[in-house]
Amino acid sequence: MHRIASLLLVLCLSLSASAQRFFNLTSDEVKVDSVMPQFAYSLPLEGNYQDSVYTATILYPEFVDMTTMDVLNYRRITQDSLPVLPEPNIDIILDRKRAALQVHFCPLVHRGGRYQILVSFMLRVDAKVKDTTLNPAYAHTRATSTGSRYADHSVLASGKWAKIRVPSTGVYQLTDALIKQAGFSDLSKVKVYGYGGNLQNERLTADDLIKYDDLKEVSTTTINGKRLFFARGPVSWSSNTASRRTRNPYSDYGYYFLTQGNDNPETIDSTAFLASFHPSTDDYHSLFEVDAYSWYPGGRNLFDSEAISAGKSKRVILVNRSGSTKGQLSVNVTAGQNSQAAVLLNGKEIGNLYITLKDYDKGNEASATYPISSLQAADTITIRTVSGGPIRLDYVSMAWEKPVPAPDLRGSIAAPEYIYNITNQDHHADQTADMVIIIPTSQKLLKQAQRLADFHKQRDGMRVSIVPADELYNEFSSGTPDANAYRRYMKMLYDRAETSADMPKYLLLFGDCVWDNRMNTSECDRLDADDYLLCFESEDSFNEITCFVDDGFFGLLDDGEGARPLDSDKLDLAVGRFPVTTEEDAKAMVDKTISYATNGNAGAWQNVVFFMGDDGNGNIHMKDINSAAEDVATRYPGYEVRKVMWDAYSEETTSTGNTYPEVAAIIKQRQAAGALIMDYGGHGREDQISHEAVLRLSDFESFSNKNLPLWITASCDIMPFDGVVPTIGEAAVLNPNGGALAFFGTTRTVYSNYNKLINMAYLQYLLSRDTQGRPITIGEAQRLAKNQMIDKRQDLTTNKLQYSLLGDPALTLNVPTLRVVVDSINGQATSRGTQAALHAGDIVHVAGHIENGGDFNGVLTATVHDAKQLITCRMNASAETDWPLTYYDRINTLFNGSDSVRQGRFRFSFAMPMDINYADATGLINLYAVSTDRARLANGSYGNFTVGGTGAIGVDSIGPKLYCYLNTPEFENGGRVNTTPYFVAQIKDEGGINVAGNGIGHDLQLIVDGDPNMTYALNDYFQYDFGTYTQGMVRFSIPQLEPGQHSLLFRAWDVRNNSSTSKLDFIVVKGLQPTIYDVGVSQNPASTATTFIVNHDFGGSPINVIIDVFDTSGRLLWTHSEQGASTGGAYTVDWNLTGDTGAKLQTGIYLYRVRIACDGSATSSRAKKLVVISNN
Repeated sequence: MHRIASLLLVLCLSLSASAQRFFNLTSDEVKVDSVMPQFAYSLPLEGNYQDSVYTATILYPEFVDMTTMDVLNYRRITQDSLPVLPEPNIDIILDRKRAALQVHFCPLVHRGGRYQILVSFMLRVDAKVKDTTLNPAYAHTRATSTGSRYADHSVLASGKWAKIRVPSTGVYQLTDALIKQAGFSDLSKVKVYGYGGNLQNERLTADDLIKYDDLKEVSTTTINGKRLFFARGPVSWSSNTASRRTRNPYSDYGYYFLTQGNDNPETIDSTAFLASFHPSTDDYHSLFEVDAYSWYPGGRNLFDSEAISAGKSKRVILVNRSGSTKGQLSVNVTAGQNSQAAVLLNGKEIGNLYITLKDYDKGNEASATYPISSLQAADTITIRTVSGGPIRLDYVSMAWEKPVPAPDLRGSIAAPEYIYNITNQDHHADQTADMVIIIPTSQKLLKQAQRLADFHKQRDGMRVSIVPADELYNEFSSGTPDANAYRRYMKMLYDRAETSADMPKYLLLFGDCVWDNRMNTSECDRLDADDYLLCFESEDSFNEITCFVDDGFFGLLDDGEGARPLDSDKLDLAVGRFPVTTEEDAKAMVDKTISYATNGNAGAWQNVVFFMGDDGNGNIHMKDINSAAEDVATRYPGYEVRKVMWDAYSEETTSTGNTYPEVAAIIKQRQAAGALIMDYGGHGREDQISHEAVLRLSDFESFSNKNLPLWITASCDIMPFDGVVPTIGEAAVLNPNGGALAFFGTTRTVYSNYNKLINMAYLQYLLSRDTQGRPITIGEAQRLAKNQMIDKRQDLTTNKLQYSLLGDPALTLNVPTLRVVVDSINGQATSRGTQAALHAGDIVHVAGHIENGGDFNGVLTATVHDAKQLITCRMNASAETDWPLTYYDRINTLFNGSDSVRQGRFRFSFAMPMDINYADATGLINLYAVSTDRARLANGSYGNFTVGGTGAIGVDSIGPKLYCYLNTPEFENGGRVNTTPYFVAQIKDEGGINVAGNGIGHDLQLIVDGDPNMTYALNDYFQYDFGTYTQGMVRFSIPQLEPGQHSLLFRAWDVRNNSSTSKLDFIVVKGLQPTIYDVGVSQNPASTATTFIVNHDFGGSPINVIIDVFDTSGRLLWTHSEQGASTGGAYTVDWNLTGDTGAKLQTGIYLYRVRIACDGSATSSRAKKLVVISNN
């Protein structure tokens, strides 16, 4: 349901207020399909909005009857009864400290025995001032500055500090051995700081933020010469009778700090010491729990390592330390299939537990609490698997009627474990930051994080802070690993900001993570926690839909947020993650990010938004993707929208399943050419896209495209980055040679109806501008899209939480900020509004300008499209539909070429082919321009012209001139080539070349060995030469061929449909050694950076490239290897003049050697000199 309008409501402490507005809802807004419709209306609040109570009333309602389909859909969705009049719900929602009153309700009713929909009404909102006299503390709280909650400096900023830890809650002793190990000398002067390992409150409250800010000293007592303190471990209980423990999912220990000063520690006597913690909730409980197994790689809960198969039992003994005869026994068991377990106490059965799995469950749990009245000194609890299984225990707990006796402080008391000494730190003194980068504790990734931070500082003028994870734990979670520490640090910066400009905007989690944050399972126990960051996992640890990992948790920063992410808590930060653990992977992602941002590869590929729709599920995926594509085409007509719908193409069925080879080829071609956005909707999993495996994980690992798109997948399980298996999303961003600049996709199973909404919202924000007219970053677009799901009540489920961003959230897509305008067609001014008519055979002349770009010099690319055509899908075997999807698309391109822009003005010409759609319907011209310095981009469109009819046709019976070769112009007919030869055809015709693809048999066509299965239409691989429509080139990498004799035939047509052919014979040799024609560098002398340029004869084929740099004595300073393919015969590698040790090359003369090989061939090499100067 869309928000109808926005009405400003200013409410002050001294008065009451009201606002009202009439609404008329459209049929789309009240349609009942897969979800219940929701009306949502937000009113901004200002001033002391907390001082008022709000009510909403519906007045003057008008209704219409629900259709039969609406009633059926309603009954399918829910069995809940409907009210006579909708009951408005009110929430106060915060977004970056801005408050809004949200009124929402379902407009469906049941009146007089009829199902109806509220379609017209007045909404009245009233505000009444609260009576604060009943709560004097309220006024004091309201007057307190949020920034004053925090210490100006951390206690860790000075002095000597050592970290210690405890495994459980209890009393611990500071021993001489411990303080000596920590490097201290005087036990009487040692102080304890911290608050241990209890999981922090995940809902932000003022009291908690103040209480747990930085580190407070812990009081100690001395008894019989023993220094004692009370410490909290990783388990806590909400009450004396709680049946379920609260476990810190991030740590199995509670951490504290030791320091030694000249002043005396904070001490209390033994009586006060005991009274400070006994009796506590821990004293009423006994717990047995082993965390080492996961039914599903997600969620925060782990289970027992021991599997209890059918007929087998597991015994647990709970020692009754309280001496109680009564208690509450709680048992929680889990299984991966429907199972039954019997629970026995001291040999007597007291109950049965039944575990039932639902859809998408990988496991489930069952629990029960049994009142016990005959406890013994030690009670044996037996879990026996009756059926199903294997069963795994979660925990067994006992809540005693009485607490355990106070500990004997004179007896033997354990000492905490020394961990290590820490260096001084003071993140409480950190200054305002626009962007925060959190790196893992090991700091192996610091260098690359610093590169990215420096880039944003220099290019974007951003204030960027880099903070290691352990330092955040030290100041914001008592040294205990806890994801809340990341968030509390961001909250501190957020609260201290006095203006919106000073609030942090971006958080980059610069490190990988795993769902098992403690690394207790067999999948994770060999990982080094210091190389990883933490992730926020759901309580649900079984279900593929409701289990989630949510990096957005770290961006919930307003007071009260953290407990309601589904329907209320809105993101205040743009969050992204680099899923990296090695410097190599980190460097690859930083390289790609910086390269994209500097836009060295600027070109018309950045004007393409490419949509891919999977078949199946009653056409829903193709339908939704088509809706998204049409929405982009309508809102942003300057972009060239391309569509590939699976079921519109031929499907091949074999014994191993169904495939769409043509679809796969089209997508790979577009990936190689580049696109601004690649947007997919449909089925998926971590290693393939669609059931037909149109793309596989290996494709994303091996892509070698230099033009990097943003990938968006409205699909299941494409990138569960918190797992330990490779995923498509991670492979795309980690691939150093190509893939994606970033990836916005899902980590779990998702629903298509919600996918459509967030996909369209994300696209809308990506391609829009902010209030200052600037493009919106990829992270901010994610924030706004997810918040929209709450604002408009479009998705109040976990579905939106399943979407994450792998990439730099502060990165902006290279979207145009200027507009290209067509001024005339064939001399006729477009300002007159007269519709031009373009005919087959015409030579068309177009002129125009860059709006507000009088000094714009650069290159314009124009793509001329034929009229839209209705496409009817084929209902292939895997389509799973009873009706064919139909949609409109501009499938024929009449011209695609480039020309100059000088002082903001341009002209270009093209020839209309005979193969047009003669419907006299409107065509479309997409235009894209990039300035010479690549700093300014522009796009636009023009569609006020028709395509149809035949113009004046001259006499022409001669086909185009062709010059074809393989790999290199030096190729001789009958020569030898590698197994993936690169075909090039130069085409020239004075009248124009036909690449429309609309006429039967008039494609640019390549036939290998006369085989229909190796026949390729190359229209999309053709590119006109700059500034002309009479000549151009086809470049195409022929799929792998078997060694031996082969031939090819190439056919091309001019716009008059005259054809020409060219034939080549060649011999394929496996392992053929490539030839290096020349090597060079872009800057020589070089200072700061240069680019190696390798000219070779295997263009289009994947080659292995190794570059070594030596000093004049032959000492190896830098080596680099990669695999990739180049368009044409020039392969490039960028280098920042930094050696393998991290040191910059000094001024001097160096030697570089380039080696290349292909398909297991012998290596070819060339070497030259490089001069470096002023590389400071």
